[in-house]
Amino acid sequence: MSDWFDAGLKLQKQVLDAQRKALDAGGHAVNAGEAMVQAQEATRKAAEANLAAFQAWSRLWGVGPW
Repeated sequence: MSDWFDAGLKLQKQVLDAQRKALDAGGHAVNAGEAMVQAQEATRKAAEANLAAFQAWSRLWGVGPW
């Protein structure tokens, strides 16, 4: 009877360890996702700045509809 109980405890510990590792991996994925969002936001801001600079240059030289 104790062998069955010991086996059950070992299985539960393995399941808990696997769940803990899955949570850790999920935390790393969230951190990577946040970094990706920050990179996308920086890229968007850079693209908007480039567009504004191009429009200002075009206005300066009287080129384009801006």
